[in-house]
Amino acid sequence: MTRTLHLAAALLLAATGLAGCASDEEPAAAPSPTPAAATSAAPTATAVATTSPSPTAAGDTPLALGKSRPSPDGAVVSTVFAYKQPVARSAPRPDEQPNFEWGAADIKVCVNKGYIENQIVVSNSSWALTYADDTQIEASSTGYDSFPKPEYPWGEKALAPGRCVRGWITFPVPARKRPVFVEYAADSEPVPPRWAVK
Repeated sequence: MTRTLHLAAALLLAATGLAGCASDEEPAAAPSPTPAAATSAAPTATAVATTSPSPTAAGDTPLALGKSRPSPDGAVVSTVFAYKQPVARSAPRPDEQPNFEWGAADIKVCVNKGYIENQIVVSNSSWALTYADDTQIEASSTGYDSFPKPEYPWGEKALAPGRCVRGWITFPVPARKRPVFVEYAADSEPVPPRWAVK
């Protein structure tokens, strides 16, 4: 009888372990880098449908604004301090669309002092806004003088160990909709961390 119970328990544990490994979800597509554009270029609004994991998936617990998170490889610590919408009201509307406006996130990334393995490069293209329907909006590829300052780096910026960069990233957003997360989709993040937007 004891042997049968041990065998049944072992089979139950094995089945549970296999079920935990299965997933129907595909990984979210990494955002493609966008070069900095001149202030006279037309802005673009990009909503990207993704199959990103639910906010309660293992390893994807949303962080509160102002909370810092180290990357899994120990290279950087990232923090989202705030999200504001609308911003830059004097700038042209994104894509001249009447139902879009500008939103911005205040973000900081620091390279750990002891990290010497690879050069760390940051860019606003690693950040996105995620909505309740799992759509995402990438950072604006166009800048205007009225965007919040200081701005987070456009294009790629190398950071030395012990250095930080902080600034606002501006996004073209639907006027009647707020994101639920600010997401950091850097290459070093197997599961992009998310900060909950209030």
